[in-house]
Amino acid sequence: MSLSKPTLFIKGNPFNCECTHISSLKWLRENQNKFGDLNETYCIDNQAISIANFFQEASFVQFELKCQTKEWLIASSIMLFSVIVVVLVPVVIKRYRVHVDYLILRLRSRWRGVMRTRYSQSFQFDAFVTYAEEDYTLACHTFYQVLSNRGLKISLPDKDFVPGLSTVEQMLQCIDDSRKVVFVVTEKFLENGWSSYTVQMVVTHAFHNKRERSIIVIIKDDIPIERMPRDLKFVWWSIVSIRWPNCEENMGSFWDEITAALLHVPNT
Repeated sequence: MSLSKPTLFIKGNPFNCECTHISSLKWLRENQNKFGDLNETYCIDNQAISIANFFQEASFVQFELKCQTKEWLIASSIMLFSVIVVVLVPVVIKRYRVHVDYLILRLRSRWRGVMRTRYSQSFQFDAFVTYAEEDYTLACHTFYQVLSNRGLKISLPDKDFVPGLSTVEQMLQCIDDSRKVVFVVTEKFLENGWSSYTVQMVVTHAFHNKRERSIIVIIKDDIPIERMPRDLKFVWWSIVSIRWPNCEENMGSFWDEITAALLHVPNT
């Protein structure tokens, strides 16, 4: 009796004929001569056709095509998802740049053990003033000097920011150290792209710390409310807006109104 070519009998064994086992099925098909009862062995998911019939050319080719279609569908789905992620992520980051920056800043503060506090009755400054670079003289001379002469402590980027350090971090720190945040809105302010970023960052920070009522907007050049930065218009209901007068005789009441607004403590 020769044992060089043994014959295997596998009738009754469960055979999974799904695409996930295609490699095993191909090997079994290529070695059919080693099995003696494939015509009596059936797939567990299809008892109507034997393994021998399943391995016939037409039937098995159809099975391979079906498996290739599934593999291609999975690969295509992965590729499509990857393309969508690659395209959308930069768009989302650009659209929500301020929120991403703010989140990163918050995480950095946590890692350093620096936690920004909620609203407090004690502040280093009465106001942090933000303005367009072109309005330096208006903000740093006229605005700053008048309010300082009235006993108010004013924080300005050009006065309090340290060169070389993060502008955003210093801005948020100055906001935390100030009772109010003042925007000097002029034509130059509306034209300045950095001011738009500043507005978004201040509004985001104010809402996060429940200080949206601490924002004051000084409107100059007869600018209508419709032209205000979008992020300011979203919170217009909660802020104080004061118009810069066109005539000199009204300047006294104008400074009185600003002083009262800066010293007012909102309900929390």
